[in-house]
Amino acid sequence: MKITTLPASKIALAVGVAGLMATHFLTVLLLPALASGQIGPGPEALGGAIPTPDLQTAAGQLALLGPLGTNDSTGSLGIAVIAIVLMGVLAGTSDYRFGGIVTTALAQPKRLRILAAKAAAAGVAGLVAGAVLAVAASATLLLTLAFAGTALAIEPAAAVAVLLRSALAVACLTIIALAVGIAAKNQLAAVLLMLGLLLLEMIIQSVAVLIAGSMPLWAQLMPLTLCNAVIGTGPAGISTPVASAALLALTGTALAIAALALHRRDI
Repeated sequence: MKITTLPASKIALAVGVAGLMATHFLTVLLLPALASGQIGPGPEALGGAIPTPDLQTAAGQLALLGPLGTNDSTGSLGIAVIAIVLMGVLAGTSDYRFGGIVTTALAQPKRLRILAAKAAAAGVAGLVAGAVLAVAASATLLLTLAFAGTALAIEPAAAVAVLLRSALAVACLTIIALAVGIAAKNQLAAVLLMLGLLLLEMIIQSVAVLIAGSMPLWAQLMPLTLCNAVIGTGPAGISTPVASAALLALTGTALAIAALALHRRDI
């Protein structure tokens, strides 16, 4: 499966890990220093209160273990999310770009089996990537807590649970991106479509919060929000089991659309 052999996939994961660690360092060390006035012109000159993470509680520390960050409708996509999307899209489009789909179809004429093999490989790669990102987030949290002089408040079992749920969420997001790549066929179009869908998700949620005053349940049933809810860093309106079931259903729906597109068009 080319997702494990393409240099671009490995580069995307490496960039995702580096971006995640840099973001965590800035969030845990830079923002509190700016808020306290230790560096910079002071919070008043920066427009008022600066949001800072709660490092004193287990819940605050667990929120920093999520490899995708927290989904708070701020309208931004993390580097790790973009890296995961690129991995999935590359897995879905590389055969079309380099002509390998013809050889694959000759070896296995049944297209559903081709899709199943790609989805399984992408899922395994996503599990590995999710675990790598979660371990990187854990190591970064330990380093930043040491720099800040704050004790670790997380129970080991809770940290392991976040790691496992992170792997599941990243695997599902990778498969969804794979399905978009297969359906779109064109690599650039698939990347733009996937990123556009994630940006649209946050725009819709921001508008929904402005209108309703809080995040409605229907607005939480979207890919990135569901991933964060599965990990445990999303809004509190949806439980982890419900989010997991909804994310798996969404992943299956994406694969069904990809199967239909693969069945209807010529190789």
